[in-house]
Amino acid sequence: MTLFHTILHPTDFDAVSMEAFRVARTLAQRLGAKVVAFHIAAPPAVVTEDGRVVLDPKSPTPVDLWAGYRAAEAESLGVDYQHSVVVGNHADAGRMLAMMIGPNPAGVLVVMGSHGRTGLSRMIWGSRAEEIVRTVPCAVLVVKEPPA
Repeated sequence: MTLFHTILHPTDFDAVSMEAFRVARTLAQRLGAKVVAFHIAAPPAVVTEDGRVVLDPKSPTPVDLWAGYRAAEAESLGVDYQHSVVVGNHADAGRMLAMMIGPNPAGVLVVMGSHGRTGLSRMIWGSRAEEIVRTVPCAVLVVKEPPA
């Protein structure tokens, strides 16, 4: 039995998230785990049947948010990937993540990025990673922003 069978990766598609995705892919390849990458899009976003997202109703052209991820996935052969976009408020991210973890958190690892904010910046923007570490019932790996 493998240590982790599922790696959940919340993403905002920024540099920190891409670094966390690199770590998630590497771990998944070595552990034989699947990677479930997901993004929370703020309302009034709409997810189309093919998984693309309309972020703004004034510009109804659907966008494939996962294009960069699919390119990176080609570097990690043999890993099962799933992508998901959920429409919701970012304040509910912890609750949504807990729902994805499900009733059996053993074998699930969350791999997420953190900007490592401190001081006033942290007070204003908060620490999503810290909130997740405190609230989810499974292991969490926080990946720092890559060096410049």
